[in-house]
Amino acid sequence: MRQGVLMKHVFIINPAAGKNKRALGLIPEIREYFEKNDGEHVIEVTKAPMDAARLAGLYAQKGEHVRLYSCGGDGTLMETLNGAFGCENTEIACIPCGSANDYIKNFDAALPFKSVGAQVRGEARQVDTIDCNGRISFNICCMGMDADVADKMRYFKHFPLVTGRLAYNLAVVYMFFQPIGRRLNVSIETENGMVEQEGNYLFSLAASGQYYGGGYHGAPQAVVDDGLLDFLFVDSVSHIKALGFIKRYKAGKHLDMPIVHSCRGNKMVVTSPIPVTVCIDGECFSEKEITFTIRKKSARFIIPEYVKKL
Repeated sequence: MRQGVLMKHVFIINPAAGKNKRALGLIPEIREYFEKNDGEHVIEVTKAPMDAARLAGLYAQKGEHVRLYSCGGDGTLMETLNGAFGCENTEIACIPCGSANDYIKNFDAALPFKSVGAQVRGEARQVDTIDCNGRISFNICCMGMDADVADKMRYFKHFPLVTGRLAYNLAVVYMFFQPIGRRLNVSIETENGMVEQEGNYLFSLAASGQYYGGGYHGAPQAVVDDGLLDFLFVDSVSHIKALGFIKRYKAGKHLDMPIVHSCRGNKMVVTSPIPVTVCIDGECFSEKEITFTIRKKSARFIIPEYVKKL
């Protein structure tokens, strides 16, 4: 927290997040902390999709210094970011309660992200974001088969006893029985100039972070605050070869494969003769033209306080 600045702490809780309503279980912990420590706090429980974005915007646009705590999964974090984006008085923290929580995997695993106290005492770090057709992402935006999987995942999550990870795996199996590959025209503003390419691709992504889809290490060289996006394209292959590829892809051991093409840059424009599904931190939409642009150090993300135990 910035020294000498009075900060309002707003906890945005997704009641559907986590096993055994983990997010709702934070409420007594939050209250107990602020009973013992100074600070103004508010607890808001979302009631519908995109309610986190509405609440984030409500507090961010008041102009006072505010720290927004996204208490849910990656989707809740994405909503919070979009609601508050562009408000320089705002900081965003993530208390992970979802099934994946992929964005925090970009940071030291020892950091106590689940601790209310550590988050309140944490410090803001400026990180990059991705602008995808006006939608903002902290982490990874993907297209093609991978985005189709994420879109189908929402269907399987409605089944009893199906968690986020199981829903993702079921969606992968489902998609292997569908036609795969998308024809894309691509223009990329890279570190070394413009790159134009066209091809049939299994999927592609624009990344500021490294992990998505419940732990898939899709962009193993991405850095959240280096001012560049990592772009990745995977050539379309047969269903059988795709199965073999996915195993290496999940482990982050795919960059040296001949079917994988990667580069780094500031902007990518993708066009397709038919709408392509795009997934942003679990939220999906379809367009014929998609633009991905880096927004350098455009958000203040909280790194929780870490006190090493002796």
